[in-house]
Amino acid sequence: MKLAVYTVCLPEYTIEEAPALLKSMGCDAIEWRVDDTSGGIAAAYFANLPEEKKFEYRYWTDNKATLDTKNIMEDCLRAKKVCDEAGIEIVNLAAALGNDLEQLEKVLAAAKAIGCRSIRGPMVGYNPKKSYKEQLDTFRANLKSYEPLLKKYGVKMMIETHHGNLVTSASAAMHVLNGFDPDYYGLIYDPGNMVFEGFENYKMGFDMLGKYLAHVHIKNGAYTPAGEDEFGATKYAQSWKPLDKGSANLYALIKALVEVGYDGVLSIEDFSNEKPTYEKLQEGLDYLKKLIAAAEKAN
Repeated sequence: MKLAVYTVCLPEYTIEEAPALLKSMGCDAIEWRVDDTSGGIAAAYFANLPEEKKFEYRYWTDNKATLDTKNIMEDCLRAKKVCDEAGIEIVNLAAALGNDLEQLEKVLAAAKAIGCRSIRGPMVGYNPKKSYKEQLDTFRANLKSYEPLLKKYGVKMMIETHHGNLVTSASAAMHVLNGFDPDYYGLIYDPGNMVFEGFENYKMGFDMLGKYLAHVHIKNGAYTPAGEDEFGATKYAQSWKPLDKGSANLYALIKALVEVGYDGVLSIEDFSNEKPTYEKLQEGLDYLKKLIAAAEKAN
């Protein structure tokens, strides 16, 4: 398995700084965040943050290691140059995309130009006021409409398990992906997101996904007590944790990946704030190496 870092968790490092930094940590690859740096989807979502929340949400609102969708070809070529100089592979463009075919084609063309074989597709939220089937059918129809462009550029589109979205689990992903060509469609499996919604037995999920298992994000989280509701019941808040401190059992995850023969990427996406970026990522990479060695020995 290759070890990567997703640049969303490198907010204070620039495009020029990030590749060499990760290579010095013993990282094999890099996954680039792609968004509109002047006010994209993330910026709109986190608009009007109170002052005390700005540091916690800097990953999305003040991220210097982001390739700009408005200048995606230029920024990708810039990133490719510094990655080649550092000797680190670009394994994914984690784009924030809506259902815009013109923008999608620009991202796909840039991915092809730098030899990157995959991008992240649209993140589709679940709307409880609409029927699940209606939302599923619309999502699948949109994904199908992208296929000619994916084949034109030879790039895979990956959807992601994410709490609050239409795809929260392996089984939910299969409702979306079933019948699509796994050469062009796949899943980013995210156990940290699935702490909050969508957890299923890891091995069962990987067996279910088969060839659609394309990429794995590594982060961790937990529900923490947050006061009481109007009925006196304890409320719980979602909280990001260091890789070895959250509710997701990352050793069990990696052991299951080894058992199914996964040889792809583990990409760290750590949003915890207990330690400085460099320290937490170095510790995270070292921790994953230990887990992989133990899982391979146990297999």
